[in-house]
Amino acid sequence: MEQLTNQKKLRPWMGFVAQAGFLVLFLTAGAWVQRNLGIPGLVLSELMFLVVSVGYCLIRRVKLKEMFPMKKITLCEFFGTVILGAAGFMLSLLCVGISLTVLPVSFREEVTGLNEYIYGSMNLPVLVAVVAVLPAICEEAMERGCVLSHFRSIKKDWVIILIMGVFFGIMHWSPLRFLNTAMLGALLSYLMVKKNNILLPMLLHFGNNFVSVVLGYLGQSLTRGESADLTNIDTVQLMGSYLFLSCAAPVLVVTAMMLIDREHHKPVRYAIAGSLSGIMFFLGIFLMSVSTMFASA
Repeated sequence: MEQLTNQKKLRPWMGFVAQAGFLVLFLTAGAWVQRNLGIPGLVLSELMFLVVSVGYCLIRRVKLKEMFPMKKITLCEFFGTVILGAAGFMLSLLCVGISLTVLPVSFREEVTGLNEYIYGSMNLPVLVAVVAVLPAICEEAMERGCVLSHFRSIKKDWVIILIMGVFFGIMHWSPLRFLNTAMLGALLSYLMVKKNNILLPMLLHFGNNFVSVVLGYLGQSLTRGESADLTNIDTVQLMGSYLFLSCAAPVLVVTAMMLIDREHHKPVRYAIAGSLSGIMFFLGIFLMSVSTMFASA
């Protein structure tokens, strides 16, 4: 990944300290304003991340345009990001399925509380602004800008992507959402590492949250705020369904990678991705069939 003009000012160990600092800030000031102010508190906590990120950059005397690089997005990069977002959405279904399979009751309680907090008092335009636009700007400035800049000296891109994925999962402070958010954090970091353009992860972050908000809002409207009963779910049927629905994700990921980073594309990746997609497809069919057989027995 492209390094800063003076990368010595931001070393990898400092990145761990910076991430820990943001986590403490979130669990203290961020949690307090959200708990006491509700939705305005959520807005303030997001803006707090942005202000602290920019302030940290100024204090460390790092150029803003290097910590938060912005470039023109090409058509290939745009469509690659859109396809990567579609793949990420499919993979998020699989992550949700795993979470439901492991701890369904806890997941139900968390989902119910989160839905009531987010969808209880906002209309759709406000929801999009608060849950899609603000995080795409503020959280990306924090994670892909401020924190990730500390790891630019690491030679292996996948190491940076892995670290940042884990960080993003931890920042959401939810064991049940860790897989989902860590996976999204890895995809966002991949874009930043490969293209050094913070607008791309912002675009993907916005798209991911926008789709989730719209689907969640429509779901709440159709069910009139009633909570789905997730305590008696058929985990075999659930995993089979999500494997089936997400089976195209590996091929889409490789296609996105080809569009975003054509220079390093290797055709063999399609063979690997196709094999993974096939395994997910047939395993999903198998699990759904087994579930149906036992249910009818």
